[in-house]
Amino acid sequence: MRLLERYLGLRRAKALESQLALFLLSLRAKLLTGLTLESSLKRLKEEFDKPLSEEIDFILKELDKGTDISDALMNCASRVQSLEFKRVLSHLNEVARSGYSEQSDTLKLLSDELVALQKAKLRDYSAKLAVLSLLFIATSVVMPSLWLAFVTMGSAFFALNIDAAQVWISTTVLFPALSAFILIYIKEKAP
Repeated sequence: MRLLERYLGLRRAKALESQLALFLLSLRAKLLTGLTLESSLKRLKEEFDKPLSEEIDFILKELDKGTDISDALMNCASRVQSLEFKRVLSHLNEVARSGYSEQSDTLKLLSDELVALQKAKLRDYSAKLAVLSLLFIATSVVMPSLWLAFVTMGSAFFALNIDAAQVWISTTVLFPALSAFILIYIKEKAP
């Protein structure tokens, strides 16, 4: 059960991290128009999908209970397994304490850094994707073809003892399962 919780937490953290750069840019725009941090968060909650909207909602509910904004941000940070999200909340805590000014544009710098990090992850993923795509083609086309050729030739010349059930299971279960596993792996490794 713990393994499943950890896996779901990591998937949630990955989904959060993919929205952070746009969130920071939107928040910065709202703060520059003169809105407070709390009213900016209320507006941003409607603009973003889950799980980011859920975390913003959690912060707003904490604030409605009368919790200090620093404590609300810290409580939110303790719920998520993402270091990037915790850094964003730390910057928001600084904005809440000292206000936001265009001269000390920390939100813009942080969003630029997050965009650069996402670009690096995408480059790394695309490099791995080329190899994984070749592996997928090998398991879905090349290996079954070679296996059937081996079975056909082996039965004719080497008197291999492979029956029809083994051939049927290997071509309808084993090779498709390998291909499905590779596709799931590719999907999970996507940034």
